[in-house]
Amino acid sequence: MDILESVKLALEGLRSNKMRSFLTMLGIIIGISSVISIMTIGRAMSDSVSKSFDSLGNTNIFLSVSPRSGSQDYDTMATMQDTDYMTDEMLDALKERFPSEIKSIALDGPSKSGFVRDGRKKANISLNSVNEGTKDSNNIKLQAGRFIEEKDLQSNRSVAVISDKVVKKIFNNSNEEALGNEITVYLDDKMEVFSVIGIYKFEQQSFGGFGGAVNSDDVTTSTYIPLTTGKNLLSTEDTEDGYRFVTLSASSSEILKTLSTEVADFFNNTYYKNNDKFEIQSQSIESITDEVNKTLGTVKLAIGAIAAISLLVGGIGVMNILLVSVTERTREIGIRKALGATNRDIKSQFIIESIIICIIGGLLGVLLGTTIGFAGSSLMKMPTFPSLLSIIIAVGFSMFIGIFFGYYPANKAAQLDPIDALRYE
Repeated sequence: MDILESVKLALEGLRSNKMRSFLTMLGIIIGISSVISIMTIGRAMSDSVSKSFDSLGNTNIFLSVSPRSGSQDYDTMATMQDTDYMTDEMLDALKERFPSEIKSIALDGPSKSGFVRDGRKKANISLNSVNEGTKDSNNIKLQAGRFIEEKDLQSNRSVAVISDKVVKKIFNNSNEEALGNEITVYLDDKMEVFSVIGIYKFEQQSFGGFGGAVNSDDVTTSTYIPLTTGKNLLSTEDTEDGYRFVTLSASSSEILKTLSTEVADFFNNTYYKNNDKFEIQSQSIESITDEVNKTLGTVKLAIGAIAAISLLVGGIGVMNILLVSVTERTREIGIRKALGATNRDIKSQFIIESIIICIIGGLLGVLLGTTIGFAGSSLMKMPTFPSLLSIIIAVGFSMFIGIFFGYYPANKAAQLDPIDALRYE
C-alpha cells in the first residue's frame, strides 16, 4: 500500500468521524495559535519599544547621580547634599574633555503642569525649562521657527516653543499666526506670558504601544522655555542647584558604548573620587533598548513555553484517539493483514493519519494565531504578521507531534495478530 492510498484512507477516516477528529485537533489548534500569537505580539512589542526609544534619539547617553555600589545607607538619596549633584562647571569640563565626541548636553530644570488659555480656547501643557541640548536628546522636530538657544538662557528671555497641538487649539492651526505671538500660561498660583519662537510636531512616546491616543483633545504636550527663565519662575525651596540627571547626545552611534563608559569614568575618577556615598552611572540608549528587548524576549519565551504545554496535551489527545481508533478498527486491520498488508503498511497508515490530523490542526492554529496576533499588535498600533520562520517551525512541530504521538498506536496496530483481529467483535 503506497503513501497516497494511506492518505486517502486517513482522510476518509477523518471525514467519517468529523466531531471526534475536530476535538482531536483542538489541542493542536490552541497550542499552535497560542505560540504564533504570542510570538507575533512579542515581536510587535519589541518593534514598538525600539521605535519609542529611537524617537528619543539613538545616540543618547543618560547620566545619573546614584548611590555608590556597596553603600550601607538604605535611604541614600534622601541624604544628598548640594555638593553631590552635577554642576555646570563639571559639565563644561566634560565638554572640554570630549569636544568632538559629545554633540550636545541636555539639561532639565523645574517643570510644572498648567494650561494655555485664550478666551474659550484652552490647551493642557507641561511647562518645561530646558537648554538648547534638549532638541537633540528628545529628537524634537521643528515645524516652524527655532528652538531654545544659548542667548535665550543668558538673557532670561520669556520665550517658548510650543507643540502643533497647542497651535491647533489656540491659533486655529495656523503656524504663521502663532509664531511671534504671545501665549498666556496659567499655573496653580500665577500666570505667565511667553512669546512663541518655535513650533514642534508632537509625537506620542508610547513605550510598547500602550500609550494614550495621540489625537486626543485632552492630550498634554510640553511647552519648552529657557532653563534660566524656568529656574526664576518655577523654582521652590526643594529645587536643586545642580543636576541629578543629564542627557548627552553623542556625535555618532558608533562611539556610544565607549563614550558612555569613558564619561562615567571621567566623573568618578575626578569629581566623585572622594565621594563615599554617590557615583555617576551612565547608560546608552542602545544598552537600555537591549535590556528591555531581552526582558521582553524572556517573558515571551516563558509564556510561549507555557502555551507549548497545550501542544503536549494535544499530542496526548491524538495518541488517545488513535488508540481508540485501533480498537474500533481491529477487525479491519485483521482483514488487511489477511489480504497481504504488512506490519509496515499498517504502521504507516496510522502514522500518516496522525500526521494529517496534526498538520490540519497546525494550519488552522497558524490561521487563528495570525488573526489573534495581528489583532493584538494592531491594538498596540504596530500591526504585525508572524514571520515565515515561525510558521514553518509551527507546522514542522505539528508534524513532529503527529509522528511522535502516532507511533505508539500505529505500532500497536501493526503488532496485532491477524487471526485474533479477525475474531474480534
